[in-house]
Amino acid sequence: MDKEVRAYTEFEYNRHMEELRNLHHNAYDYVIDIGPHKWSRVHCPGRRYRVMTTNDAECINSSLKFARQLPMLTLAEFIRNMLQRWFHNRCRATQSMRHQLTDASHFVILKRVEKCGFMTVNPVDCEVIITET
Repeated sequence: MDKEVRAYTEFEYNRHMEELRNLHHNAYDYVIDIGPHKWSRVHCPGRRYRVMTTNDAECINSSLKFARQLPMLTLAEFIRNMLQRWFHNRCRATQSMRHQLTDASHFVILKRVEKCGFMTVNPVDCEVIITET
């Protein structure tokens, strides 16, 4: 299934999907029903920065790899504790923010504003727009 997910071209995707259909028809039907735009790189509607899903459950699942072996009540307490810690850390991080955006995003915008100062704006047509003040 990895080849279908990571295919860069429609041709490559179709070739791998045909192999999947011949190998395991039920798996093929299942992934088609989900919708290739949710998991296929070539059908992705936007840039996802090499992340193929934004599913919160998968994020939590990966954080619970070792905890799955715990007894049920201990696992529930572990999950509660983990989520509480995550929310607290994010709350503290937002309280220390100096801008409405993250520092990284703010820096990107500042760089772009700096570049804009050296650009010249030329009109596309001869129409003059007069604004009232």
